Amino acid sequence: MQNEKRPANARNWLWVILLVILANLVQLPLVQLSHGTTGHQLVWAIIYLGGFGIAVGLAAWRYRKLWRTYHYRRLTRQDWKLMVGAYLAMLVAEEGLNYLNMVLAHQTTTANNRAIATLMGQSPWVMVLMAITAICASPFLEEFTFRGILMDGCLSGMGRWLPILASAIAFSLVHLSTTWVSGLLYAVMGGTFAYVYQRTGKIQATIVLHGFNNLLAMGLLVLTL
Repeated sequence: MQNEKRPANARNWLWVILLVILANLVQLPLVQLSHGTTGHQLVWAIIYLGGFGIAVGLAAWRYRKLWRTYHYRRLTRQDWKLMVGAYLAMLVAEEGLNYLNMVLAHQTTTANNRAIATLMGQSPWVMVLMAITAICASPFLEEFTFRGILMDGCLSGMGRWLPILASAIAFSLVHLSTTWVSGLLYAVMGGTFAYVYQRTGKIQATIVLHGFNNLLAMGLLVLTL
């Protein structure tokens, strides 16, 4: 059964901006987790997780509002083949860009990953909570925002490649790259997720890919701490 989409609405641009701001605000409690009593840290941990829960809930609610009728459709074998192929192609492209970033900018990792590693090294609380949200919350929030609402709510009916390109650029911009190569790296990642979403029409496809990617990334970061 096909889902019936509502026409693109300018208000959805405001929702994208709001959710990007909210995604940054929910990170603020992390600075309180490296000091104070255990009770103090526990309160801020609850606030941190609660903030993410609210942000994801709002993003999911707005995404659902994009559709006149919405029916959950399971991922098919064809969907999984596309997801695996796209992800492997993305990894190859990222390895090439990481090498280029190291040669041209002398960066062994992106500025975004360095910032995350610095935060995670502050305390065990921060490390555990960031790992949880990176794997279980951020993929939902970012995919609803940059694939769902941006592509279907703001750029619906504008062809195949414009929504993919816009999603890729927006995803890259919010990851605050300091070199054009690392910016291109995040654009490739966002563009891959956008392509998969457009081909499958199923937001869970990119949530799964994004979550798996973050799982690998967080695992590598933890090993370097």
